[in-house]
Amino acid sequence: MQTEPAFTETELAHRWNVSIKTLQRWRSEERGPPYIKLSKAVRYPVDEIVTYEQAIRQGMSNEAPLPSLCDAQPVVESPAPAAPEPKRYYLSEAFALIAQYGSLEAAEAALTEVRDETQG
Repeated sequence: MQTEPAFTETELAHRWNVSIKTLQRWRSEERGPPYIKLSKAVRYPVDEIVTYEQAIRQGMSNEAPLPSLCDAQPVVESPAPAAPEPKRYYLSEAFALIAQYGSLEAAEAALTEVRDETQG
């Protein structure tokens, strides 16, 4: 049994340069191309994408070729690195630390050393 090629919502969102949330909203509004949903997995069959693109194309002749779907590179989502949240100070705290250490950066460095010594 051979399965027909299909795009994930991430791959289709990348192809059309729209967000995944847009595709999800379109599905809830019964817009966009037909899709298949198996449990939580959503797939867009390639032939349905081509049919939908042909139906909505504007400003191009119908003979102009659409970009190939089968040659599309799979989208690999890499997790975004979590940036540490900067420490926030009340104004009075900031002034006290600057008075004691000369700058907030020096205060944070000193406090980090103390924290590391007590944990280590």
